[in-house]
Amino acid sequence: MPPPVVLVGENVRISWSLGQWRPVLRQLSDPSTVAITVDDSPMPDTMPAMLDLLDRFGARATFFMSGCRAVLAPELIAETVARGHAIYAHGWDHVRLDRESPERLIADMDRCEALLAQFRPTPDPYLVRLPYNGGWRNPRVHRTLAHWRPGCAVVHWGPSTEDHMIPTRCHSSADVETECRRETDRLLADPRLPGGILLMHDQPINERPGAEFKPQVTVTLMRLLLEGVTERGLKAVTLPPPPPQAPWRRFILS
Repeated sequence: MPPPVVLVGENVRISWSLGQWRPVLRQLSDPSTVAITVDDSPMPDTMPAMLDLLDRFGARATFFMSGCRAVLAPELIAETVARGHAIYAHGWDHVRLDRESPERLIADMDRCEALLAQFRPTPDPYLVRLPYNGGWRNPRVHRTLAHWRPGCAVVHWGPSTEDHMIPTRCHSSADVETECRRETDRLLADPRLPGGILLMHDQPINERPGAEFKPQVTVTLMRLLLEGVTERGLKAVTLPPPPPQAPWRRFILS
């Protein structure tokens, strides 16, 4: 049964639980920084180029890795860690874990983290983003995550690249730069950019049209995004640990 939701104004929702909400990280405290978060990684035809771009701009990112992809490219897990980026489990199979049993959710996260733990110590506190960010307003999911990793926090985002839709608008490689620039300009104009948590993907796991353009979109977006935040004087950093949670926040999620 979903939690009761109260609408406050046009764009604000408040959900309550019986003390089960984990911290939800949606903004950084330092407005001179941004956190680029990349879901669904690592893909061998795009991840090396993204890592090189991040190095070129002196930037760091946070990767939420899908086990079904990461297991096929362990060298990319190692390289990502070696270059100073943060990695967390994004589940094993890219499914809506909030619609699965608590046992399945924990098993998927355990399996992925066991793989990642071969390349770096398991982070504590742990930052969680499930596939599709499913269940971020579901107290059962928060309760399950707390059982899996006490002290964990859920990572949401502010500005999104909407890169799952960009390939659907591309009819040739020449369209990729135009469509990526349009989305990047929109994102860079977002007032939430300073201190923002930005969402993109390493070739989003979906079955939409334009799949042949996904690799080019991923790399182009990363380049344009890094150019844009650098021009605005912002520093791209890994996600920090969550701030302390006020006791009342366990009951109210806004």
